[in-house]
Amino acid sequence: MDKFLKNYWSMYLDFLHDFESLTYRDYEIVHFCHLPAFVLPNDHLMNQLKEGFYTKYAKREVMSSKDIQDKFNAFTAKHQTNQPRSGGKVAIHVDKLLRFPNLSLQKKISAANTIMITNGSNQKKNKRSTKKKNRARPLNQTVVTTKQRNKITQIQHTPLYYFGEIEVDVESEIKQVQQKAREILANHNDHPLYSRSTFQKWLLQNISSVIIYMEKIEKLLEQVKISCIVVSTTHSFISRILAVVGSSKGIPSICMQHGIISSELGYIPKIATVDALYGQYEKDWYQQLGIDENALEIIGHPRFDQKYRQPRMNRNSFYQRLGLNYNRKTIMIAVRGNEDIARWRRFIQTLNNKQRFNILIKNYPSKQPHQLTKEFSNVLDTKGFGIYDLFPHVNAVITYSSTVGLEAMLSNKITFVLNKDFPGATGYFQGLGDLMQYEPQQLAEKVIAYFTKADSRHYAEKKRIEFLHHAYPSTQKSIDRLHELVNRLKVKEG
Repeated sequence: MDKFLKNYWSMYLDFLHDFESLTYRDYEIVHFCHLPAFVLPNDHLMNQLKEGFYTKYAKREVMSSKDIQDKFNAFTAKHQTNQPRSGGKVAIHVDKLLRFPNLSLQKKISAANTIMITNGSNQKKNKRSTKKKNRARPLNQTVVTTKQRNKITQIQHTPLYYFGEIEVDVESEIKQVQQKAREILANHNDHPLYSRSTFQKWLLQNISSVIIYMEKIEKLLEQVKISCIVVSTTHSFISRILAVVGSSKGIPSICMQHGIISSELGYIPKIATVDALYGQYEKDWYQQLGIDENALEIIGHPRFDQKYRQPRMNRNSFYQRLGLNYNRKTIMIAVRGNEDIARWRRFIQTLNNKQRFNILIKNYPSKQPHQLTKEFSNVLDTKGFGIYDLFPHVNAVITYSSTVGLEAMLSNKITFVLNKDFPGATGYFQGLGDLMQYEPQQLAEKVIAYFTKADSRHYAEKKRIEFLHHAYPSTQKSIDRLHELVNRLKVKEG
């Protein structure tokens, strides 16, 4: 275990123990407060953890990542009932990470046996119809969408419940728990994390949010008979509460895998009854943390089922729309804003010195043209096209350590990865061999070799097939496998 992970997980374990006395409805609130949401964006704190500063403060020295999972296992086991709830509907928690394609949902999931729940409220609702209090209101609309980040796709005629419309009054309870938290904080004036005013504000806000949503979810589960809960991640405190509170009432939960396990920081702890995984890679990884095999199921993800659809336009139309040169091969580069822009610039320069390609930059999360499209005449913006519209018309994909790499390979595209060291790295793409490089110039040479040498093409295709055999072995549509898992859990628990 490297120095950073030892410090990071030791701090997390101390946090769970030091604030464990903060409870609501007999639940230890701290287990719902997602500490990484505060730590990971804090560059100064992250640098201190990398330097190993926390060791002298740690009360509990973590020896492996399994120690954190064990702590959460004890928490979830404590709040699990042996009296399953029989019958009811499947509840799908819709958030920005779920990303279930609308067509897949409508074809496979029965609207009569499903509800969808999401944050916010129905802003289109007639303001005069707000007399009834303290209940979620279903909407029977064909498709519900809101622009920007909280895009919601709804199964036709499926009730959609908004958390924002479930009214609760827990102000006094929140104040009581917050006061107890202040007393704990007062006893840690010299602690490198707890003494930070930003952390204290974060903790008090989390206490309020957790208690409010615990009460909202209790009300929802009292009002609607639910047999299974599907969430996108249990790192969201709302999804985590749904899974744990649901389990206390005999309701099993399924947590989808929202991206490749590139860094362990985004996938520990496991909380749900069953985690729906991409492949054997993740199953092996979780079992090393002591997770029972029966709590892990390889089903992929419904958004990857888009690989089966037909291209929406032909090659000529695509090249014309994006202004591509018909006489050149086309490659797509997936980047994350200006992160590592100097390395991507060197990669493109090396390519251009040897061979000219059409180079498309897929910029995430921004939809604006990337800076590099202004620096090179053959580097072009994707003009809002989604990756599944791009894949059929590109000859290769180059990416950072991103889920896009897996999606490209599933779409039969040779994929190259410009990798780097980062906190909690799992080595996910190591199985690609020479198709994964740390130096941009070396990666560019591999790309050029692929387009110019037959043996390099054979090697690349062999690596793609071998990688997918371990990372995404199923050829059955994921939505079908999810449907089977839901029905199996409902029968088992019911």
